[in-house]
Amino acid sequence: MTDQPHFKAELQDLLDNRLTATTRAEVERHLESCVECQRELDSLRWTKQFAGRFFPVTEAPAELREKILRELRPAVAPVKSLPAPEPRVRWWPLAPGLRPYFVGAAAVLVIAVVTLLVWPGSPRLPEVVARDFRAFQTQKFALELSTGDVKEMEAYFTQRGITFNTRVFDLAMMSYRLEGGRVEPSRRQPRAQFVYRGPANQSLLCQMFVGRVAELPAGAVIRENKGIRFHVYETSGMTAVFWQEGAVVCALISDIPKEEVVQLAFAKAMN
Repeated sequence: MTDQPHFKAELQDLLDNRLTATTRAEVERHLESCVECQRELDSLRWTKQFAGRFFPVTEAPAELREKILRELRPAVAPVKSLPAPEPRVRWWPLAPGLRPYFVGAAAVLVIAVVTLLVWPGSPRLPEVVARDFRAFQTQKFALELSTGDVKEMEAYFTQRGITFNTRVFDLAMMSYRLEGGRVEPSRRQPRAQFVYRGPANQSLLCQMFVGRVAELPAGAVIRENKGIRFHVYETSGMTAVFWQEGAVVCALISDIPKEEVVQLAFAKAMN
């Protein structure tokens, strides 16, 4: 993690191209090393794209400005000997012609907020977990608990607020041992992350979170094993495999050969 403070409003301004050249360069440098801000930017970008697809911008009617001004005008003209009162915004009732525009804007906001609360990631989720894997490899985040005991790892997740069964299984039969784990903080829903280490020091990152594989982006290769559908993505030299376990999405990601990641996913899902 970077020692600099995280950006908030600047990320939205970056998407909307409202930053000065100096500030833009500063934000982009910060994003190169800050996984949290990278995920925040992805979420903002997806929300903007989502709203653009379902609520395209249309030109407002010519009389809209006058209608808004009429709504803002005081009902009674001010007395000349007294200062004119400040206009007050009347939130409701609105003129009938204005209501569809305000309802549409409110719908965009509600859909964006609900989507972010329900789904912890975005359509770019394979890239998000790939960055998490690289962050672990480059020691940009550390394990909160180092342990090879699966029960201790599960108990830790429960203590940290993970409400679903994390099913941290021993993959010793595949020559991978548990190394430890952490909880990925989020304003929406926390994700359980735990790491396995292979016989040649290979890293394998597992993530679990509440969600639906139906929300994953297009482009996955579907593999099926014993009735379970596995969504396989290749991104940035890594392989990410997702599958559904009840209300929880599981993901395995590594830079080892693709088929090894797939077989490890089969093994974990069957435990």
